[in-house]
Amino acid sequence: MSNKLNKSGMDAKKFKKEVEELKPGDGVTFDDGTKYEYGADLNTETPLIDPGEGGSNVIRQFMFKMNPETRRNFPDRQALFNAHAKQITTILWGDGLRPLEEFSPRVIIDMKRGIYKIFVPCKSAKGVIFSEKDRNPELLHKQLSKKVSR
Repeated sequence: MSNKLNKSGMDAKKFKKEVEELKPGDGVTFDDGTKYEYGADLNTETPLIDPGEGGSNVIRQFMFKMNPETRRNFPDRQALFNAHAKQITTILWGDGLRPLEEFSPRVIIDMKRGIYKIFVPCKSAKGVIFSEKDRNPELLHKQLSKKVSR
């Protein structure tokens, strides 16, 4: 009867038995000499709390309807994104957002409904206070109309 080995090369049954018998304060040593203490508290000099600093990140969705004439010979995802990239960048700029360059946009095609969506991860630009939950078009319109009438 052969013993099954897990990814680290340990006998799976032996490992499971050792883990089940662990109590807080017991240590586990792996084959490479690494030792972990089960149930140990980590004490740090600095608190592990997110201070809430930094810009806001948001994912914006853009939905487009397919051209019925080109539906049979539909371009690939990269061509679709390239066709709309300048327009998307302009819309994001108007909202005070910049695309996150470390994350690629996502294009999802729905042939049944005849649409495609482009998802773009963004961050707020410098000097822009961005709050997704405080967006109220009616309130913004009232505020802008008051400023214009003065």
